Amino acid sequence: MFKRGQQIDGSVVLVTGASSGIGRAAARRFAESGANLVLTARSPDDLDQVALECRALGGEVLTMLADIGDERQVQDLAKLAVEHFGRIDAWINNAGVIAYGRFEDMPSEVFDGVIRTNLLGQVYGARAALEQFRHQGSGVLVNLASVWGRVTSPNVVPYVVSKHGIRAFSECLREGLAASDGTQDIHVVTVLPESVDTPIFQHAANYTGHEIKPVSPVIGVQRAARAVVAAVRRPHGEITVGQVGHAVAIVVGLVPRQLFERIAPSLFEHAAMEESEAEPSPGNVLEPEPELNRLDGGWRNGLGARAGRLAAGTVGLAAPVVATGLILHRARHKG
Repeated sequence: MFKRGQQIDGSVVLVTGASSGIGRAAARRFAESGANLVLTARSPDDLDQVALECRALGGEVLTMLADIGDERQVQDLAKLAVEHFGRIDAWINNAGVIAYGRFEDMPSEVFDGVIRTNLLGQVYGARAALEQFRHQGSGVLVNLASVWGRVTSPNVVPYVVSKHGIRAFSECLREGLAASDGTQDIHVVTVLPESVDTPIFQHAANYTGHEIKPVSPVIGVQRAARAVVAAVRRPHGEITVGQVGHAVAIVVGLVPRQLFERIAPSLFEHAAMEESEAEPSPGNVLEPEPELNRLDGGWRNGLGARAGRLAAGTVGLAAPVVATGLILHRARHKG
């Protein structure tokens, strides 16, 4: 039985979105720790490659092609895992897509696709996982949200909505477990990374008219993967990955809403859009793009010294916002 603080060696861990990015890195780390793995994604060749990598690290690996936006496929995935391994000790709801562009400029099918994959996909995963956890008396569900689960932007509406939804959904699940009897070994953890060096930005649907980039600073994919493994090893509530993520939480809590809504869009456009133009594209929201799948997105290495300047600029822009929030917060309470 998998309990809080227990070693991962010998456990059964299911990872969605395992073909690239955080899912791929986390799968490899779980394999290194001795876990048996159930991996799923939409791209068969990349999924097979990840399975080979994990087997080389010592783990037994089962794979299944699945679109986690389809509940029947998610249920089949859980059934396959239990039939093969007899249990599921941890379920990592990692698969995700992103779309850039203002609400009116984004096709409905792209907007809906982001919600279906990011939010409903995690709902379907949670339903399958919790049913099995209750049957076996233990388990850890890890839901990948984002710092965008704390802030808003008119330029990534479906992604923001999905990540806010994941946070709220996870909190509701935790409250339900806390109110239930006999579920002390079932845990729900929400992981909220800041920008991570993964291919999600190359995969992004884009209706902004400009090339897009991750908001700096960009943390390494291995750092995010370590947080996912830590969430399983010692599960508790929410885990924010990255210092800027913590700063954002402070800013949102202190800056008056009207001020935030006035300055946030221009800050986002400066931080996330290039001057170069780009044609409208659905990215991988509707169909996979296996040619772009890999462990990282190359943003940290590719940007080089420019990344440091962008990061400094981001912090420089954020600092007055934080200061303004603190001043206004104190003035409001003194009054």
